[in-house]
Amino acid sequence: SSGINAEYGGDGGKVALTAALHLSQHSVNVLVLVLDKPQGCDGMLNVLNKYLVQSVSCLPSVVDIIIDGIQDRNTLLRWPGWLDSVIDWTEESAAPLLAIDPQHPTKLPRTPPVAKWSCALGAPLLSQGNVGRLFLIDIGLFPSAFQDQDIAYTSPFFDKFVIPLHRTTS
Repeated sequence: SSGINAEYGGDGGKVALTAALHLSQHSVNVLVLVLDKPQGCDGMLNVLNKYLVQSVSCLPSVVDIIIDGIQDRNTLLRWPGWLDSVIDWTEESAAPLLAIDPQHPTKLPRTPPVAKWSCALGAPLLSQGNVGRLFLIDIGLFPSAFQDQDIAYTSPFFDKFVIPLHRTTS
């Protein structure tokens, strides 16, 4: 198999890029599909340059896992022209999908790919769609960020950085 494919979209795409960067630094074979020029990610893209793919047709048919950064609300609402071909490739690959912070608006031209797992950054904002097994990720917000907004907050993470929030399905 050909390793991991990370798809870039909006905010979820930045996290997918970060995941690809971390995995590549641990000798994992990654490919990063970038179809929109991400803002504020130039340094990361320079480091990941040898892993970048800029066309769905350049992706292999077999990968181990897909890290999906395109199911964020902004990407899905504007539904860029390339999104249908990315969804087609994802569905044809049959690889398990990890969706980064999926936020499905109520009306979409097409159903996004079904995730086996989803990671929520902060409180999950899930409205529609099959998000698979759901995990809450500690993104490292300092308690003072909540205090500055007069929000009483106690971190649920303690010594963990991931908390399962699975929905049980029959």
